[in-house]
Amino acid sequence: MVLKVRIKVERIDGLPIGEYTAIVNSGFSGRKCEVLIPGSLINVNLLSQVSNPAPTSKLSGGGTSIPLIRYSDAVNVYIIGDDRVEGPVKSDVLISDRAKYVLLNDKLTSMLKIVIIDPSEGLWCFRDELGVRFRRGI
Repeated sequence: MVLKVRIKVERIDGLPIGEYTAIVNSGFSGRKCEVLIPGSLINVNLLSQVSNPAPTSKLSGGGTSIPLIRYSDAVNVYIIGDDRVEGPVKSDVLISDRAKYVLLNDKLTSMLKIVIIDPSEGLWCFRDELGVRFRRGI
């Protein structure tokens, strides 16, 4: 099972982009905060107004190179809990026409203060709730 959470994405200038269900524990890693969004779920023209698109790629778990378009420092990401919202965290956006799911990389997960308690059961908490509260993914 994967841990899914609700996120809100807005352009760096505050213009709303959308709310998404995102997978946290996909093995997606990086040095910068990154959110991968399928091309079918986002209007890239909104991103082009705040960041220049640049071709890039990532290796999949199977070692295949996946072509992507990067919009550097284009958005703020928030995690939406049932009783609180954490963020904003400035992030790059990676767009893929092959992707089916919104993914948060490990750096963004950390900056949003998400602690995975039990990935199989979909349990998580915010860092300041560790040992006090468990949340269930969506």
